[in-house]
Amino acid sequence: MKIQYILFLSTSNLTKRKLRSVLTIGGMAVGISLIVFLISLGFGLQQLIKSQITNVEALTILDVSKGESTLLELNENVVDQFKTIDSVDDVSPSLSLSGQIGIEESVTDTAIYGIDPAFISMEGIKVNYGEVFTDDVAKEIIATQTALNLVSLSDPEAAVGQELDLKLLVPEIIEGTQEEELVSKEVKVVIKGVIIDEDELAIAYVPIKFLVGLGYSPDYSEAKVKVGDTSGEDYTLARVKVTDESQLQAVREQIEGMGYQVDSIADTVGQIDKIFLVFELVMALFGVIAMFVAAMGSLNTLTVSLLERTREIGVMKALGATSRDIYRLFLVEAIMIGMTGGIIGIIIGYLMGKGVNYGINYLAARAGGEQVTIFSTPLWFVGVVALIAFLVSVVTGLYPARRAGKINPLDALRYE
Repeated sequence: MKIQYILFLSTSNLTKRKLRSVLTIGGMAVGISLIVFLISLGFGLQQLIKSQITNVEALTILDVSKGESTLLELNENVVDQFKTIDSVDDVSPSLSLSGQIGIEESVTDTAIYGIDPAFISMEGIKVNYGEVFTDDVAKEIIATQTALNLVSLSDPEAAVGQELDLKLLVPEIIEGTQEEELVSKEVKVVIKGVIIDEDELAIAYVPIKFLVGLGYSPDYSEAKVKVGDTSGEDYTLARVKVTDESQLQAVREQIEGMGYQVDSIADTVGQIDKIFLVFELVMALFGVIAMFVAAMGSLNTLTVSLLERTREIGVMKALGATSRDIYRLFLVEAIMIGMTGGIIGIIIGYLMGKGVNYGINYLAARAGGEQVTIFSTPLWFVGVVALIAFLVSVVTGLYPARRAGKINPLDALRYE
């Protein structure tokens, strides 16, 4: 029997008993849509949280410090050693110290970070108002809104371009000795940019060479190492997730082998992935239960159909149909039920997620909040769900198909 005729007979049998077919396909669609909806929620929340704490470039960066060691140095020579490690693209050293900023009578303590302006993106600094530093020795400062609020500069746009007094304790050699003393030094700096910080911390950034020019030795407190391939090309999402992650661990082990403490945002991302893997498995379990119930309904429908069509099967075999043809006929019917329910379920689950996203973003827009995406349905996941629907339909169709194929035509013709 040709496959075209088998498809025709299967479609005819399903449409002949419309209500039963609709209920069976509907049960399969409910199970699949529940899986798509719940797992899409897990994917969406996972991406939302990861996007709040990191970006693509951050996944390629290692934070290196001396840790608790008093013997290690983190100076220009060490930075040059880091640059020679295979797969290291850039190294951005930084200095951290305490200081004060003020304007007229308003003064506040602030954490000061000296950074290389060329690697400002590696430091995760996003300037909301103003610009980045003019050059690497400029007497300029980029401060958080919280720090400026403490010196009565509450308008970030108006603050850009104003002068601040920056007071630091600078180490100087005591004349006639090799010992150092800390001398208070005050310099004028221009506010070049303002950062709107969610953590509400009083932080300011200045060019690192500007600090060195004041008397600080380039003995860095921390260095950020950007991992990449030796070609120096721009990164893409695929390279960060596949190639660079393997490079990240190799570079990390080499630097840790030198005695330095290494941290990475990838550690946090890895923990998030593990947590959401459990969440997605739990959500999938609920969907699998609904899927199992739907599969039992499909099995019941095919078994009842087999009993109702026993005489028909006998006639078909008497007219020349083989057991293989009957087997394929019932198996195709099971696949048609499963795949139709699966496709409808995928569409319903996807639209449900889109609908909830739209509703949440509509309410957020009305309340003046930020729009978010809490449901995400990757294309590969849709393919996996479709494959699951196909496999379930094949499994549920095997028993009635085998049973139908083994029916003796003489017994079937006598069947009432």
